[in-house]
Amino acid sequence: MYDFSEKDFDDERKKKKRRRFRLLVISIGAALIIGIAAIVTVSYYYMNRSFSGYDVVSEVTRADSNNVTYRSFQNKLLKYSRDGISLLDGSGKTLWNGGYEMENPMVDVCGEYVAVADIGAKKFYVYNGKDPGVDMEMAFPIGRLKVAANGKVAVLLHDEDSDVINIYDPYNTVEPLMVEVPTNVTDNGYPLDFDISPDGDSLVAAYMLADGGMENKVCFYNFTEVGQDQNTLVGGKSFEKNMISGIKFITEDEVAIFYENGFSLFENMKKPEMVFEKNFDKDIKSLTYDEDHILVLTGNAGSTEDQYAHLFSFRGKEEMSEKIGYKYTNIIMTNQEIIFTDDQSCHILRKNGKEKFSFDFGKKYEYFFPAQRDNQYFLLDGTTIKKIKIG
Repeated sequence: MYDFSEKDFDDERKKKKRRRFRLLVISIGAALIIGIAAIVTVSYYYMNRSFSGYDVVSEVTRADSNNVTYRSFQNKLLKYSRDGISLLDGSGKTLWNGGYEMENPMVDVCGEYVAVADIGAKKFYVYNGKDPGVDMEMAFPIGRLKVAANGKVAVLLHDEDSDVINIYDPYNTVEPLMVEVPTNVTDNGYPLDFDISPDGDSLVAAYMLADGGMENKVCFYNFTEVGQDQNTLVGGKSFEKNMISGIKFITEDEVAIFYENGFSLFENMKKPEMVFEKNFDKDIKSLTYDEDHILVLTGNAGSTEDQYAHLFSFRGKEEMSEKIGYKYTNIIMTNQEIIFTDDQSCHILRKNGKEKFSFDFGKKYEYFFPAQRDNQYFLLDGTTIKKIKIG
């Protein structure tokens, strides 16, 4: 008969301890896995759930006329007309305003700055919400303007025989004119569009030359020491008969060129080179962009069949391609969403391709913009400004 010693009892106790410890570790691990899975499931549901209704958070009466235009700016409402411009918060309170008299106001925004010009006239204004604003009188009629993130402004001026794109620092009271970029219509062509870099050191302009057959081209200008050595012109590219529809700086050193059947991305504004090009076989119905992405809608005009949304990063990677059946007259892109609107309905598509909101309001409205808080939006009809929360 075997006689258990004290050592045997100790070994048995140690084995039981080890078994209990293993069971505890396994239990904790299983609980953690279940907890993480639950968090992931809940997060996925929360991030991808779809909404079909809304509640009104606040409502104010619009005290303006049909001649007023609204646009989204810093998740607030930028309101302008021929008589002035103002920025409104979510409750309709005026945060700043500026007065002027214009026949045909055009607005551009970048960073904290808002520029507004009277197209065909000779005056423009710049606002940043921190001062009353500055204004400048031009020698020739203004055709278009773009503002940089530091308040510098590029202005296209129409002379009788030629055009010029001037770069101004409106806050420099001694010498506001910084650079002149002459553009002879006979040699360079008619300017289609242009954009100034956020730091104001570069300009990219698109031209159409009709003499001897239509040609579309872009010119790259740089105003640093590198550009001064080359009379500011540091590069160019011909797009031949492919008409250029728009230009947008992504960063100080990267720019996107949009044209009839696609887009191109360029970098290094001191020595520009194309780093990506995308052409589409199908017709492009719409093309828009935000700070992070380019969105291209392809399909047949007047039809929602075979309509696709293609989302690209500014590195050229296609991050989403979805077939959508939305009817729309306007598209807005935000940080994570694509908003399609028409006169009565609104559809919000997440950038991962999941639908967030689809609703027919049953009556005509004018604007639908994102507000500062998640799931809150501005809904403007002819008489009211509503802040709504979808749910």
